[in-house]
Amino acid sequence: MIKEILNNIEQPIYRQYQKGEVIYRESEFPQYLYIVEEGIIGLYYNSENGKESFLRVYGPGEIFGHRSYFLETPYHANSVSLTKAKLMLIDRKQCDNICLESPALLKNMTKILARELGNAERRLAGMADKSAKARIVEALVYLKLKHPEHNWTRKEIADFAVSTFESVTRILSELEAQGLITKSGRSIDIVDEQKLLKFANENY
Repeated sequence: MIKEILNNIEQPIYRQYQKGEVIYRESEFPQYLYIVEEGIIGLYYNSENGKESFLRVYGPGEIFGHRSYFLETPYHANSVSLTKAKLMLIDRKQCDNICLESPALLKNMTKILARELGNAERRLAGMADKSAKARIVEALVYLKLKHPEHNWTRKEIADFAVSTFESVTRILSELEAQGLITKSGRSIDIVDEQKLLKFANENY
């Protein structure tokens, strides 16, 4: 689907973002669809009590900002560049033209939205019944498998697992002591994914 979009854009807009730079904020009205060319983007939600949750992560070849864009509603979360990033921006006129020329694109986008909603619901439902230890281990495995090149910080892991920095630090030390991961500075490497997931299940 991404290739189809790219092939139909006559004058693509590209923007560079630095690490930590906000791409769009919650409550802003969407002007563009975003496609990641380079880098990693995080989607964050701030609850009423000030707690920040790391909802999703996007990498090269992935599209984001589409939910609010197509619903024509304000963004429900903030998007932040977790690394230096290069994004392609598609404005509403270009997107409307693409959709008119390729109705199948809208159908595919609907499937993506439905799949993301299903994944989000399953993740939230699962978290309610899991221990902090299990959530942290599963968050670590997911993030490392999705973007192994990125040195995920303790805070990023904690936010994705809906936990705390202190809990992540303590559990990472426990995992290292058991030989399930190795740490070198900020770098975390998984030694055995299956044993790590087994550890999570045993500490459900």
